Amino acid sequence: MTKIQFIIALSEALSGLPKDEIEERLAFYSEMIDDRMEDGLSEADAVAEIGSVEEIAAQVMEEIPL
Repeated sequence: MTKIQFIIALSEALSGLPKDEIEERLAFYSEMIDDRMEDGLSEADAVAEIGSVEEIAAQVMEEIPL
């Protein structure tokens, strides 16, 4: 999966959240992927190392107060 594919999928998975919350999370994970690529990982490996979109979305949803 590419970084763009990951960010799009994460955006869709978080679509029920406030826009500013989604943008903050997307920026965070985008930077995390960039950092891993700067450390020498390929784009696909950097994305894979972050975890699945489903796992991240579930974690984010747990962190958000209702």
